[in-house]
Amino acid sequence: MSDWASTTLGKIFVVDNTKLGPHVEEPTVMSLSKYDGFVRAEEYFDKRIASSNLDGYKVVEPGEWAFSTIHIDEGSIARNNLGERGVISPMYTTMRFVATDCIPEYAELLVRQPGTLAEYSRRAQGSINRRRSLPFKAFAEIEVVLPSRVEQGRIVDVMIAMDAHIDELDAERQATTSLLAVMRDAYPEGTEHALSHVVAGIDSGKSVQTSDERPLPGEPAVLKLSAIQLGTFVASEAKRLADLTAYTDAHLVAEGDLLITRASGSSDRVGYATIARDVPPQTYMPDLIWRIRTRPDVCQSTFLAHLLCSPSVRSMITSSARGTASMRKINKTLLGSLRLPIPSLEEQSAYVERCDAVAFAAQRLDLELTDLRAFRSALLTALLNREIEIPESYDSLLEEVS
Repeated sequence: MSDWASTTLGKIFVVDNTKLGPHVEEPTVMSLSKYDGFVRAEEYFDKRIASSNLDGYKVVEPGEWAFSTIHIDEGSIARNNLGERGVISPMYTTMRFVATDCIPEYAELLVRQPGTLAEYSRRAQGSINRRRSLPFKAFAEIEVVLPSRVEQGRIVDVMIAMDAHIDELDAERQATTSLLAVMRDAYPEGTEHALSHVVAGIDSGKSVQTSDERPLPGEPAVLKLSAIQLGTFVASEAKRLADLTAYTDAHLVAEGDLLITRASGSSDRVGYATIARDVPPQTYMPDLIWRIRTRPDVCQSTFLAHLLCSPSVRSMITSSARGTASMRKINKTLLGSLRLPIPSLEEQSAYVERCDAVAFAAQRLDLELTDLRAFRSALLTALLNREIEIPESYDSLLEEVS
């Protein structure tokens, strides 16, 4: 196995907190996403930041780096790959890459690998978890090891290939999800009824103070709001229930229940509906989730679930939401007043069959993507921890392929 040399992040980066000077016209304001690296703030936040509000902002040139002092352990560290000069909030530390024994593409893998993120968290300063910060001095003292530049290049090549495969699969998933939206919106014509006409009842959940601990298998649990996605039920999104005195059997979630979120901090997520599948025993509804019981002689719950997820009906639901910017809600009266086309049960079944076929394909792609991302993380960790070495024969193989 090749020799790896010890160094510190302070020998790879130097701090460069150049402030925005006067007379800069329309600078490109940037932000840092823990998932996508540098992004243009106007696109990321969907709003423009006025030049008058840029006091203290720092200049970041193409190829320079930045990290969030309070969110670096979540992966908020990246190189400016946007190809243009910009400015970034004072909350970030900006840096220049100065290493001669490390290539920038390898550094991008190194500073975002799970072990390094854990080290950021360990060295962060402060007593409030969400506000603990990592100053550059502490960042610079972190020790890392580097293989030769040639081996760094091999590792980068392997991860680029892996990321390309993930991107292809993600594009396929997005295309399938878009197709599902089209399929859901192509619902059959039918007599228009108020939702209250086709449901037997809307059951409320119950909330009590509980910790955010995940339940162990077989333990009672209450669903989190995140358990209800757009047409997808995520049973693992639940909190452990130590005290059941506030709950009755009426609050239990059963297989096949049609669940809908009645409130959310985001208006886009209000009224998310799905059918509960693979429900663990002793799973309870919180007060922010309702169960809709349809009249089986008029409307199938699976039909209504897909219909409520269609873009046109989603638009009606979100526009009827009320509340503050931090919490949007729907109520039973407004939900019950929604007028929806209800075709025959036979037509409902055909619509459900079409939508289910695409929905199941999307779910399979989601699972495959999750597994592939987990494999990527494990592979990167093994490569950077020297558990796996790419043989020199890789270079000649690459030449033959190219």
